Amino acid sequence: MSTHTDSLGRNALIIAFLINLIMFSLDLTYGLMMNSASLLSDAANNSGDAFILGSSIIVLSSTTVVKNKLALLKGIIMTVFGLWAFYHVYLGLIGESQLSGGVISLIGVISLIGNTSVALMMQRHQHKDINFKSAFICCRNDAIASTGIILAGLLVMFTSSVWPDIIIGGIIATIVCQGGIKVIRLSLKPMTPVKEDDCCD
Repeated sequence: MSTHTDSLGRNALIIAFLINLIMFSLDLTYGLMMNSASLLSDAANNSGDAFILGSSIIVLSSTTVVKNKLALLKGIIMTVFGLWAFYHVYLGLIGESQLSGGVISLIGVISLIGNTSVALMMQRHQHKDINFKSAFICCRNDAIASTGIILAGLLVMFTSSVWPDIIIGGIIATIVCQGGIKVIRLSLKPMTPVKEDDCCD
């Protein structure tokens, strides 16, 4: 990669990292206040992603061998945080929730704008190597999760039920686990650049 391309890739990773930290703070704060399964599941997702994106920045100029080894660790961490998200769904089932559908939807909208912008940036770099590919999977999953949070908030508003929040939380947890397993599989493949036709699986 050229120096200019390296710089663009690094900047995209840094922006993604910062957005994840912001969204983690929002999700965790309001998720704990309302005992929202969807927000706490997304907080688990964002905390894992922050580690993954931060490590991607650190190894940007490393060898393919190092990147693949780190990708394996990333995949494992994504899966662990996905299981943590399932735990928050369980807490939502057994605990009392004071949900505000409007607040949940608003946080989802803010998250969707930020995560979609970052995912589009990362999409340009994802075919370069496993480092960028794993980062793109994180950003794409975040955008999908944001859409789910908006839906959960709207359904909570119109139904006055906690079930939409719990169900969306479970879906987010599933997406995180699937993303982690995919990164693990990619990290165990021969250490070659990611092909264009593998980018949108």
